[in-house]
Amino acid sequence: NFTSKSNFKNNKKPKLAVLQFANTSNDDDSGYLADGIVEDLITEFSMIKEFDVLSRQTAFDIKKEQKAIDFAVSHNVDFIISGGIRSSGKRVRITIELSEVPNGNIIWSNKYDRVLEDIFDVQDEIVRKITIALLGNLEISSLQRSKRKPTENMTSYELLLRGKEQHHKVTKEANSLALDFFDKATEADSSNAQAYAWKACTIGQGLGRGYLQGDFNKLWGDAMEALKKAQDLNENDFELNRLLSAVHLSNHSYDLAEEHGRKAHSINPNDPRILSGYGEVLVRNGSTKEGIKLLNKALELDPIPLGQSNSDNRFKDLLLGYFFDRDFEKCNEIGMKIDSHDSKSWLLFMFAKHELDSLDKNELFKSEYEKYSPDNWKSAIDRFHIPDEGIKEEIENFADSLI
Repeated sequence: NFTSKSNFKNNKKPKLAVLQFANTSNDDDSGYLADGIVEDLITEFSMIKEFDVLSRQTAFDIKKEQKAIDFAVSHNVDFIISGGIRSSGKRVRITIELSEVPNGNIIWSNKYDRVLEDIFDVQDEIVRKITIALLGNLEISSLQRSKRKPTENMTSYELLLRGKEQHHKVTKEANSLALDFFDKATEADSSNAQAYAWKACTIGQGLGRGYLQGDFNKLWGDAMEALKKAQDLNENDFELNRLLSAVHLSNHSYDLAEEHGRKAHSINPNDPRILSGYGEVLVRNGSTKEGIKLLNKALELDPIPLGQSNSDNRFKDLLLGYFFDRDFEKCNEIGMKIDSHDSKSWLLFMFAKHELDSLDKNELFKSEYEKYSPDNWKSAIDRFHIPDEGIKEEIENFADSLI
């Protein structure tokens, strides 16, 4: 009975994990297709506000020796979506199962044998069937896949998936390959807005991690040009609005950052990149409680972000949020959870201790101060992006008092 789980809508959101599908193709190189199709499914479920959905990074991080049920229980997941994909030429065979946690009962399954051109229709059907199974026969307004197809050109779609596969590897070589694939995707179909958006994101990754060498202004200009093309093609793409929010935040255009962050979140309320980015903007713009809620959800759905080895960045975001909320008890609690502070998080951590009358300028403090203190605290504080001049002056005065 598909609707037997509909009682979730009366008390809590079902929490889903879409696990990495087995790639049963003879061609090992087709792994990008299996992972790309599953990533598309995760995105589709993420757009449904009635669900909570583990991030791709977290769901794909299950260890080979770990049982799926144990993984799901450890992440407080209610249902697992698993399966396999086999591709041969232009034909794709997909098997899929929806299982309960923790008993492992299969409550829905199906097999699809289609041509690649039908893949969006298959994804549509999978999302609809599972949504009905868990929520009942509801009208979910977000299930409008036909309006979100990245391209009708399957060559461009496959190149987009190849580019995303390389982007997720977070290495210098993969970054370069990703950019090449995204360029080829737009050569195959100049209307592929997602390829332009992902190109901009990948340039940002390359600049942020030092993968890309050369004229910074030229590279940044290339990223902005790609974003402009994506916006001209589809101004309602959530990836585009996520990136525009980040760009406007870096330019201290806080109202525009909030506008695009809100738009991205309204389209995709489960993507941890949106949750963290929009949450950061909200805590700076005065909506601290709402922002902290989003930052906590990002930590829940994606505790170790792509390219990271621990949860430090999530905790640093929360530390900043609680600082703006003036909750110094929580700042102290979160600060204790950070394994490796940077100058910003350390300064906020010490500020919280100062406000709680627990700052001890002992030898450990002095050694940490020498480690974290940049040459110019004011320059570092400018990078906090603090719109409130009063709070900015407060933290500047505190930094001066440490010297």
